[in-house]
Amino acid sequence: MNREINEIFEGIQTFRIQGATNIAKAIIGVLIKYKDEIAEQSKDKEEFIKNIKNIAKKLSIAQPVESMAQNIIGFIIFDLQDPGIKDLEDCKKVMEEITTKLNNVIEKNEKMFIENGTKLIESMTKKTRALNIFTHCYSSGVRSILEKADNRNTDFKVFNIETRPVLQGRTAARRLADVGINVTMCLDSAAPFIISNKSGRSLDIDLVLIGADSISLNGSAMNKTGGYSMSLSAFHEKIPVYIVTSVLKTKRGFSDFIDIQVETRSFKEIWPEAPVGVNIMNLAFDIIPSEFITGFITEFGILKPEEIKDAIRENYPRLM
Repeated sequence: MNREINEIFEGIQTFRIQGATNIAKAIIGVLIKYKDEIAEQSKDKEEFIKNIKNIAKKLSIAQPVESMAQNIIGFIIFDLQDPGIKDLEDCKKVMEEITTKLNNVIEKNEKMFIENGTKLIESMTKKTRALNIFTHCYSSGVRSILEKADNRNTDFKVFNIETRPVLQGRTAARRLADVGINVTMCLDSAAPFIISNKSGRSLDIDLVLIGADSISLNGSAMNKTGGYSMSLSAFHEKIPVYIVTSVLKTKRGFSDFIDIQVETRSFKEIWPEAPVGVNIMNLAFDIIPSEFITGFITEFGILKPEEIKDAIRENYPRLM
């Protein structure tokens, strides 16, 4: 068990396991796989919950901004603390039930926002040329929307960035190209210019489509560094910016991200042999303010930033 937990931790931390949904599924998978072993190592319900918390905490801090994983863990712990659960057999039964339910919810939500995103792209299709879509990093939700829109013969081109220093954008570009989607990758620093109208008519961008690692109650989003500059450029040019996300990615209790500690990763990702005296800031994420965002493509339809809080209150009140 410990070996697999360590492998999943490393996979999340090094972005081998990418995307908030995939991370949440990986954590659910390991908890349900080893529920019997965890029960054997526990003398009672309280110790079982403690052991679940310890494993979940270790995995969730691999990427601290991944709110979906943290919320899923919170739901599991909440259900396990039900007074009606008396012994370890009850704990294992509830673990089976809640993890199955959560997996079903995640998959249902995914299908819903993929369909909603596909319809959005179809509605924006140009009659005289291909729709130009700019995306960022690697998002399984964005990729799935683009693939489904392509399967429906929607005419569009995709532009994306490398997403340095770990280059998740290359993964996105490769997977889109593998299914025959027209994709052009550019330098990270060139993205705001390409999105702007200064880059020329041949590069007219119609839509910026970005995933999210976390969203806040006021309708801002956190994603891999680069989203801010892309969205700022789009906002200036009045190009719509849509965030592809499940509302389950809401950062519990955070009205805004202004006070959040953004993860700083090792300087070695940028310059392994940096000379003494050169300080390197390697911010893993940045924040897209609500005023830059046209809408969130979610399981509950396309929501405006100011509608996020009501959607959470109605569907996931524990996240308020």
